[in-house]
Amino acid sequence: MPAIQTLSSILGLSLASGINLYAAVLVVGLGVRYGWIGGLPAELHVLANPVILIIAGVLYLLEFFADKIPFVSVLWDTIHTVIRPLGGAALALASASNMNPTAQVIAFLAGGSIALGTHSTKMGYRLLGHASPEPVSNSIFSLAEDFGVVGLVLLVYKHPLIAVGVAVALLIAMGLIAPLLFRTITFLFSGLVGRFKSLFGGTDAACQLPPWLERELARDGGANWRVHRCFARSFPGVSKMKRGYLAMSGGRVMFAAKGYLGPKIMPVSNVETRRGLIFDILTVRAGDRPATIYFTKDCSHQIPVVSNAS
Repeated sequence: MPAIQTLSSILGLSLASGINLYAAVLVVGLGVRYGWIGGLPAELHVLANPVILIIAGVLYLLEFFADKIPFVSVLWDTIHTVIRPLGGAALALASASNMNPTAQVIAFLAGGSIALGTHSTKMGYRLLGHASPEPVSNSIFSLAEDFGVVGLVLLVYKHPLIAVGVAVALLIAMGLIAPLLFRTITFLFSGLVGRFKSLFGGTDAACQLPPWLERELARDGGANWRVHRCFARSFPGVSKMKRGYLAMSGGRVMFAAKGYLGPKIMPVSNVETRRGLIFDILTVRAGDRPATIYFTKDCSHQIPVVSNAS
C-alpha cells in the first residue's frame, strides 16, 4: 500500500477498534470478501475468512444489544479494556506488514495506544451519561458509534487522505476532553466505593487535608472545621467534576478546590441536599450564583438535609 494508505489504515483501524472492534473487523472482512475495498496487505485478507466473519458477527450482535443498556454497557466496556487495545494493535500491525520491522513495532505500539485512548474516551463519556442514566440517549450514543465506525473504516480505504485528517482531528479532540473524562471516571469510581463502604457501615468521618487547604483554614483564627471530600458538578470558576472539599464550622460552610491559578475557596449558603442512590447532591448559592456539589455516600451522612440559609 502507498504510505498515505498505510498511515490511514493504521490510524483509522486503531480508532475504530477502540470504539467497536467487532464492527471494524466485520467491515474490513466483508469489504475484502465482496470486493468493496481492495489493495489491502495479505495479513488483513484473513478477516474475510467465513469463520472469523461469523465470530465477529455474533460478538457484534452481543455488543449491539449490551451497548444499549445503561450499566450493562459499562460492564461490557470494562471487559473490553484489554480486548480492544490488543485488537487495535493487531490490526495496525497487519496494516504495516509492508513496512520494515522497526516501523511495524511502532505501528503495533501506536495502534494499541490509540485504541486504548479511544476506548477510555468512550468509557468516560458513557460514564458521564450514566451519572443520570436515561436509555434513549444511551442508545443514540451507541448507534452513532456504530455508524461512525463503519463510516471511518470505509473512508480509510476509499479516501485515505481525508481519513488521515479525520483521524488527527479525532485524536486532538480526545486530548482536549481527556481531563474531563478522567475526572468523571475518578468521580464515579469514588461514588461506587463510597456506596459500598456505606452499605457495610464504613463512613468517612473526616478526610486528610491537603497542605494547601490546611494552610488556608489555619488562617481563620483556629476555627474548628469539619471537612469532607466532594466533587463540583457545576461551580463558578471550578472545572466540572473537579475534586473539592466542603468545610463546615458552626453555621459557616466553605467550598474549596485547587485550580490552575491556585486554591479557590468560596463561602456557600442555602445548602440543601437531595439523597440519591450512589451520590447525594448539594445545591448551594456561591455568591449570587447557584452551584451543585456531589457527595459520596460514605461521608454524606455528615451533611444535613437542609443546612444554613444565611
